[in-house]
Amino acid sequence: MKLAAIDMDGTLLHTEKEISDQTISTIQRLQQEGHAFIIATGRTLQDAKNIVTTAGIPADGYICANGAIIADRNGHILTEKHLGLHVATDIASWLHERKFYFHMATSEGLYATEDAYQFFLDDLQAYAHEKNDGGKMASAIRDQADRQLNNMEVKMLPAPEDIPSYDFNAYKFLVLSLFPNKLETISDAWEANPSITLTSSGKDNIELMPFDAEKGSGLTLMAKQLGIAPENTIAIGDNYNDLSMFKTAGFSIAMGNAEADVKQYADTETADNDANGVAKAIETHILGIRH
Repeated sequence: MKLAAIDMDGTLLHTEKEISDQTISTIQRLQQEGHAFIIATGRTLQDAKNIVTTAGIPADGYICANGAIIADRNGHILTEKHLGLHVATDIASWLHERKFYFHMATSEGLYATEDAYQFFLDDLQAYAHEKNDGGKMASAIRDQADRQLNNMEVKMLPAPEDIPSYDFNAYKFLVLSLFPNKLETISDAWEANPSITLTSSGKDNIELMPFDAEKGSGLTLMAKQLGIAPENTIAIGDNYNDLSMFKTAGFSIAMGNAEADVKQYADTETADNDANGVAKAIETHILGIRH
């Protein structure tokens, strides 16, 4: 029996944020043959669970918010790590003052400030202004962002200083910007803070989380929970927030669309997320199907 821990964005999901029919049927076969499938994502538990359940492949466990939340197949939380509300307030205030788009994942769903979407549009307009075909590109990015935001059901946070008045746990912040040098200012300001850790799931974002939250430790816990030896775990991912999982797993597989310096930490590579890379990896390395 093996355990496949699979990232979502850029891995399980193709560019249109859906799971291909081939990948669905391959994961169903994986489970039918007695292997385990868990999700390891930066997304919230509710979001991750809804996506795979709707697709007909409910997972055997969930590592969500990059390891801040570990839950069993029924969505019951086994362990969670969160930012103190005062730390969350400091982060939110700092980001808001510098006009970053961010949303905060909490035990009561996703929250963003009322100004956040306008900050995103301003960033997008400035980015488009620098590009030759910027208007068309900006329109496509905005359409995709609007679809994602609608699906995520983000709640409004009147102002960062209101955070301590809420009765929720803050799991992580996702900050978006199309300017890498702008994102670097976040790293420069916060990476020395002992209460948080920074990671990324793409060139356009940075994530701020509790210092001890990571997918790797989540994979260790889930393998133990399911009675699977560490050497029988396989991790599939595409980005920096998957590296701790790559180091922990018995075998690691980078997507064809993964960042080049992420690929060097993986044991092997599969096709990209729009070419059924997850299905091909499972078929080759777990089901023993040769292509």
